[in-house]
Amino acid sequence: MSQQVDFLIVGAGPVGLLAANLISQAGFSVRILDVEYEPNHWGRGDWIHGRTLELLERAGLADELLKTGVKVDQISSYANGELQSSIPFVPDNVESKHQYLLCVGQHITESSLETTLTNRDIAVERPATVINMAEQPENKTHPIRATVMHLRDEARTEQLDCKYILSCDGAHSDCRSQLGIQTEGETTETHAGVIDALVRTNFNTGRKDVCMLQNDVAKTISLFPRENGLTRIFVHFDENEIELRKEQYNRNKIQLEDIQREAKRGLLPHRLEFLGILYWSVYVVGQRLATAMDAMQHRVFLCGDAAHCQSPTLGQGVNTGFGDIFNLVWKLCMVERGHIDRKVLSTYASERRPVAQQVLAIDKVAAKAAAGHQSSKEYCNIVQEHRSFTSGFGIHYNEENAFITQQRPQSAGLLQPGMRAPNYKVFQFSSGRKTRLMDQFESKDWLSFSLLLLADDLTRSLDMAQALWQFKSPLITDPCLVITTSPADRIESECAPQLDEEKKKLIMLDKLNRAQCHAAYRGEQQQQDGAATVVVVRPDGYIGTIIQGSTADQLTTGVHQYFDRFINKST
Repeated sequence: MSQQVDFLIVGAGPVGLLAANLISQAGFSVRILDVEYEPNHWGRGDWIHGRTLELLERAGLADELLKTGVKVDQISSYANGELQSSIPFVPDNVESKHQYLLCVGQHITESSLETTLTNRDIAVERPATVINMAEQPENKTHPIRATVMHLRDEARTEQLDCKYILSCDGAHSDCRSQLGIQTEGETTETHAGVIDALVRTNFNTGRKDVCMLQNDVAKTISLFPRENGLTRIFVHFDENEIELRKEQYNRNKIQLEDIQREAKRGLLPHRLEFLGILYWSVYVVGQRLATAMDAMQHRVFLCGDAAHCQSPTLGQGVNTGFGDIFNLVWKLCMVERGHIDRKVLSTYASERRPVAQQVLAIDKVAAKAAAGHQSSKEYCNIVQEHRSFTSGFGIHYNEENAFITQQRPQSAGLLQPGMRAPNYKVFQFSSGRKTRLMDQFESKDWLSFSLLLLADDLTRSLDMAQALWQFKSPLITDPCLVITTSPADRIESECAPQLDEEKKKLIMLDKLNRAQCHAAYRGEQQQQDGAATVVVVRPDGYIGTIIQGSTADQLTTGVHQYFDRFINKST
């Protein structure tokens, strides 16, 4: 007799655990499996970029990580102990609370996410895996049958009927192999050693920098601050030297002592002493991308390293995997709630695969620079060139699809559909306090769209605000936020009689940096009197569409037309 579950997640690393949390938050049943007897993820992904933190915070999953991790502001390059350059990790023009890199061990990320699952009475089933997946078209509600093997119970198997399977089982994904999906890319001869350790050194950066160091006698090394006073050290073994000395630097023959020796040499003229080693390993640099990211009629999805893998050089693994999950889960949940058409699930691969391709292309350049003869300063220049993308803030879904459409002249403003909606600083009219725009959406269910009305002078566009406050849709749980350039005293005297206290809380004053919110969305062009702009923001924080109009009817019609592109008309 088969069991039924809405979602089956294979792999309980950070990506799988995040997926399980979001799905359970949405009220669907979920089971999560992992082939390992116990979690043992020391030394893996420990960089969480600012954009990822925004998404985790929206889902209520960031607090423990923010309390535990080390916030790193910049990357610095050194040559023979002398500072060459320092570059902020996040471009200055990014509007976010999280303009930094958070360094926190993967085991802490996993522990935090697993604890929140446990609080929902969901336990990771270990050791267990899926040994077979098959479509069963006759089962309309749970069309995928998975054969699950529980390895602890003398290889006991069970049949599980699922609506969806998420393959989050890593670079050597067994699910991917079962689906017959190949990977494309290359594995190089470049090697790097990594150590997580408690160290003592007279090289002092104040633990606010990621440091790239080179000198005349050693290879490139990198230092990363970690939680609890730990330091992560990468030794980038020179690719040309490896080519000449393959036997000595074969991955299986590089030992802890080799990594420690090169780390000490790389830090010269400063001293480095290892007080305790918590983890060490050697990895081979490579970039590989799955030829497909979904299968079985959009019922099985590859996420994270199962779909794309790269070196740890720029800390993209966990962040790209989390980006996959935040892109996918809201679409799946809205489909299962009956709100949107199943056809739109194809947008997962069409949006995320180009992102993965760009991640791999940048990683290839950065990893080669770290292991080659380029100076540490040149490596930092590569980081600077790509930091908008690698920090996550500059990721842009370029192709128009059901969720991304242009409803106004493309040159109107700096911000376009498919870009992240910035978290601008504004003033709340009712309190007069400075706040962040996107932080005002406090729905208990993050799986919803948001509406912003850029009202210009609210005293002339109040009817548009009133119409949008009345707009009803199961896809929108928070009322529309109104952003205005009107002075607060004029709103009080001319608009307040028509506003209750709750509506007043929804009005934000765009008073900073020459009304930066209006300027970014609307551009510098002169707007006609009474014109306004509506921005529809997707649950994952990306702009779905931007609508301009001079009447309430034009704006509400534009919003209806946007949602009509993907709503489930059969319900």
